[in-house]
Amino acid sequence: MMTSALKKVPFFKGLSQREINQVLAIAGVKNYRAGEMVFAKQDLGDNFFVVKSGRIKIFTTVGSEKKKTFAFLKKGDFFGEMSLLGGKVRSASAQATEASELFVISKKNFTGLILENEDFTLKLLHTLVERLNKANKEVESMLFHNILGRLAEAILDLSQDKKTKPLKMAIDQTELAQYLGTTRVPVCRAINTLKRSGVIDYRRGELVILNQTRLKSIAGNAE
Repeated sequence: MMTSALKKVPFFKGLSQREINQVLAIAGVKNYRAGEMVFAKQDLGDNFFVVKSGRIKIFTTVGSEKKKTFAFLKKGDFFGEMSLLGGKVRSASAQATEASELFVISKKNFTGLILENEDFTLKLLHTLVERLNKANKEVESMLFHNILGRLAEAILDLSQDKKTKPLKMAIDQTELAQYLGTTRVPVCRAINTLKRSGVIDYRRGELVILNQTRLKSIAGNAE
């Protein structure tokens, strides 16, 4: 059962049966309730995680109240590698936003997997480069885009895995504000502007993209 579960996780796709067995030998599984912390910023890093099911929020807290959300991770995404590769403590916090099941690999076994499995290491590096590019893009957006453009970018980013037509996602304004690294008031104003323009609809925590082409244009991604 664990073998079939691992094969369904995108991060492990392409591994041979021998490599799957190698991962199985070193990976545990842990369940988290909605709202439960996986780890907190500045905790000592001793495990690498892969999302088997559920949704994990990666974020940091500035001061006593302000939060910045870096990502919402879904099935097949991994996290916790940074403190294992270089830092001694966690650079951000991780929290389950819904009931989640995670594959857990210890620091010692994670190091062995990197040294012994080229496919695993290449996938790890590829994802790290993608995350670095995303971080650079966010910095550029904060420097050169107004709140409307940044919100449009965030909506497009967060809706990438959605399959409904029109695209829908459940997210409240506080979550959007934290994802943008700002406060709720300017996000609320930007949402209302997009609603009046017929680009999105937003009611009771559900956001619907009505005009994706226009949304991309506002985000600066017009084709």
